[in-house]
Amino acid sequence: MNIVALVDCNSFYASCETIFKPDLSKKPIVVLSNNDGCVIARSSEAKKLGIKMGVPFFEIKQIIKKYPVHVFSSNYSLYGNISSRVMGVLKEHCDRLEVYSIDEAFLILNKYSERSFVSRAEGIKKIIRKWIGIPVSIGIANNKTLSKVANHLAKKDELGSQVVEIINQKQIEISLKVLGVGDIWGIGARIEKFLQKNSIYTAYDLYKTDPRWVRQHLGVVGERTYRELHGEICIPIVERSEPKKQCRVSRSFESYVTSFHDLEKRIISYATRASEKIRSDGLQAKKITTFIRSNKFNNNNKQYHAARTFDFISPSNDLFETIKFAIKALKSIYRPEIKYKKAGVLLSDLTPEGEYNRDLFFHQSEESILKKIRVNKVFDNLNNRYGSGTICVAKENYEKFYITRRQNLSPAYTSNFDDLPNVN
Repeated sequence: MNIVALVDCNSFYASCETIFKPDLSKKPIVVLSNNDGCVIARSSEAKKLGIKMGVPFFEIKQIIKKYPVHVFSSNYSLYGNISSRVMGVLKEHCDRLEVYSIDEAFLILNKYSERSFVSRAEGIKKIIRKWIGIPVSIGIANNKTLSKVANHLAKKDELGSQVVEIINQKQIEISLKVLGVGDIWGIGARIEKFLQKNSIYTAYDLYKTDPRWVRQHLGVVGERTYRELHGEICIPIVERSEPKKQCRVSRSFESYVTSFHDLEKRIISYATRASEKIRSDGLQAKKITTFIRSNKFNNNNKQYHAARTFDFISPSNDLFETIKFAIKALKSIYRPEIKYKKAGVLLSDLTPEGEYNRDLFFHQSEESILKKIRVNKVFDNLNNRYGSGTICVAKENYEKFYITRRQNLSPAYTSNFDDLPNVN
């Protein structure tokens, strides 16, 4: 039987920011959402100052003034690049790998190595730290749910190795006794409240509950979690994730937008980014939706929400075709009297490139198709090399409305030669 290890990058977004600024190591760091609106990541030092996840940025400005808190705008291109490097290293040091999220992965470790699982995990941890600069915690167990439990405990072991193994019965029971029932993987807030009403407060309380009661009240999913807590393997490792079915790019605005011209520039930007994303994944879309809405939290303004969907003539990921249909949809739903607070573009019914039947009544020459492919490739190569937004559609006017909303954005260290740090 193989063993599952869950590798979780510690305070991932904040850790990415310290790779190229090592002087910020062990300093309080927060990373903000789009528009620098709220906190989406914190270093452990920032957590100790009482900064909560999701808190609006303006609410912590007093803490930032009082303490030397370093603030960064979200730099998703950097985080995605660092994540790819981490996952690449993990793939080289395990038998099977499931990338669970941008900062987490499940690994299968076989039992045929002479080294212990803890020793192997510590080796992986050191390599990631040395080669990439990201600290990780690793939980080792017989299945996914227990590896999550082990990882939860490993994260709390800040002064130790941050590698925890729970394999035998004694280790499992000790670990479950110190874990709140709401901290179990798959137990959401609603189920947590229900369990607490039934005097089930810890993971161990659930572990000792009658399985018939669990099946009756928590259903198949809850029973699966219960069985995994008892050491069974119910949730398999999935090495390949399901292909995306849609790609959405949207933003909330710092201030209200009323003019069609300003809204159009934003929609062009979102359509550009969405088409870039699906091209990078080797996908194409059958449908495109543009949506706009007012501020649903402000009842003093007129409320409005609208969306319009169009089918591409044939599945497409072409930049200019995406923009054309996005603007066409916007024109059909725009109302000048509305104060808009959010807009976005959704590409849906995604399929792998080349998987479609040509429309018999629509003809494009092979030369025209190849030209579009070449233009998109040049566009993507330049933006990948020199940073997102280096080249854009003229109407987009990228800097005016987008970059200014990321006041604390770190450089594109891994994708722009001009942003490479200097070594004196």
